[in-house]
Amino acid sequence: MLYTSKIKVVSLLALSVAISGCFDSRAQQEQVEQTVSVQTYALEQSKQYQVKREYVGTVQAGQKARLGFEFAGKVSSILVDMGDKVDKGTPLITLDTQLLETEAKQLRAQRNEIRAQLKLVDANLKRQQSLKSKGFSAEAEIDALNSQKGVLQANTVRLDAVIQANSLKQTKSTIKAPYSGTVSRRHVSLGDVVDAGSPTLTLLSDNDKEAFIGIPTIQLAKVSQISDPKIRIGKNQYDAKLINPGGTVDLNSRSIGLRYLLPDSAPILDGQLAYLTYTESIPEAGFWIPNTALTDGIRGVWNVFVLTENNVIERRSIQVLFADNEQAYVAGAISEGERIVENGLHRVVPGQVVSPKQG
Repeated sequence: MLYTSKIKVVSLLALSVAISGCFDSRAQQEQVEQTVSVQTYALEQSKQYQVKREYVGTVQAGQKARLGFEFAGKVSSILVDMGDKVDKGTPLITLDTQLLETEAKQLRAQRNEIRAQLKLVDANLKRQQSLKSKGFSAEAEIDALNSQKGVLQANTVRLDAVIQANSLKQTKSTIKAPYSGTVSRRHVSLGDVVDAGSPTLTLLSDNDKEAFIGIPTIQLAKVSQISDPKIRIGKNQYDAKLINPGGTVDLNSRSIGLRYLLPDSAPILDGQLAYLTYTESIPEAGFWIPNTALTDGIRGVWNVFVLTENNVIERRSIQVLFADNEQAYVAGAISEGERIVENGLHRVVPGQVVSPKQG
């Protein structure tokens, strides 16, 4: 009986050990299965980072004239309209010249009258000179005729000047294009009475197109030193040349305006948006990391998850120096060669052991 009892005790102990070993094996298997696999990213330090900057402005014609007449008058004809391209010297708009033409006829009639009076005075002088030689003419009579002749000659000169001014007014009653360009605006209609200097048409030159770009004052020195500036207009990019480095700060935008000369062949229009793009290098050490590796920290601090040598997650605080849509340039409690969790940060917590994938 005693021997049998010992056999039962031994059997129960063996069974207990077997069951315990089975549970330990299952626990270890479950622990292995619960280890999270994460994608990692190796940190490589950079001495500087580059920022692509873009400043906006507008396209402006090299010459933009608001054409007006030098004297008042009534518009009699408009020979062009908005959008028309014209060559230098092309007639654009005219004033009614009927009054000028009538005045010119009156002036010519007065000049003919004075010429007739001069002929009469010359004839009388010749007659008096002939009588004087015979002793029948007084000296005073000759002097009076000479004086009258001088007055008539002076009136002739004055009338010639007035007739010339009238002719010049008739010529200037037609505005001609001072350069080749495009009519951008029309300010008057047929029959309008315009004052001297009032704008009638706006003419934009076809050549010497410019981009007027506003930049912050702090960037003036760097932007002015760009050796090959590029201006983007729409989907096209053009080589440009800085022609004016800017001298004053705009009171509204607090920016400095730079003027860039664009190619004459560029198919661009006045008023289009123009963008100056360039890359600025900032000498500050840091690391480029994917945006997916960033997580919010306490009080607005950014964090990353770093893997230790034992594959344990550690939370590290960092500072974001620059970021775009895909990556960020950061500095802080991280070092060259360390590996961070690249994505899926919601699946892990600090202190957790993970299984890294090489990225």
